[in-house]
Amino acid sequence: MWHLIRLELKKGRLTGYIWGSLIAYGVIASLLMLIYFVEGIEGADPVFQSYPDMLFLIDVLIRATFIIYASVLLSKLMINEFRDKTIGLLFAYPINRKKLIAAKLLIVFTWTFLNVIIANLLIDALLILVNSQTGYVTGPLTGELLMEHGINVLMQAFGAAGMSLLPLVLGMRKKSVSATIASSIFIVMIVCSHNLGFSLSSIIAIPLSLAALGIFLTYLSFRNIHQMDVG
Repeated sequence: MWHLIRLELKKGRLTGYIWGSLIAYGVIASLLMLIYFVEGIEGADPVFQSYPDMLFLIDVLIRATFIIYASVLLSKLMINEFRDKTIGLLFAYPINRKKLIAAKLLIVFTWTFLNVIIANLLIDALLILVNSQTGYVTGPLTGELLMEHGINVLMQAFGAAGMSLLPLVLGMRKKSVSATIASSIFIVMIVCSHNLGFSLSSIIAIPLSLAALGIFLTYLSFRNIHQMDVG
């Protein structure tokens, strides 16, 4: 399995996606800094009224970004190969089809999971450091709060990684890249939308249930891959 993963990473030249992730970190951090300073200086009703509010919004933006990002990765690793039928060349080799598909899916799942965690660590630290100098966000930053947030990030990262597979189920029906990406945007709009301080993703059972659904539907989509005609 790990050999197949290494081959996929090498074949797909996915090191370019590392730079994409770093750019995404920078864009998210810049947007949050803009919100922070504009609201902190001019806002009568600031978005960040407390540390929990700030950490929550950071996490929501990060998950939304990388669920959509995962759909692009799925399009590259899966949709394009099935649409162009180049996957048939791989299946012609004496490689277990299920292991090959599992390797591709594990790359996307792990990539999303790690990016959500790493981005949260970096951007949380940046905003907390900036706020320690400016003090726009008031209230205590306790170890208990950080511990609870860390546990929540881990669960939400798993939820985001599982949800990132759902667009593949829809995209594979027509072998469509646009349908895959559009599906991920729709999922983000429903689950990660932040209205009046509330988001469906704040109910942890919802992202975890969607993650389980994504994994289960993906399994159903490829359980008969040995009989699937891709020629």
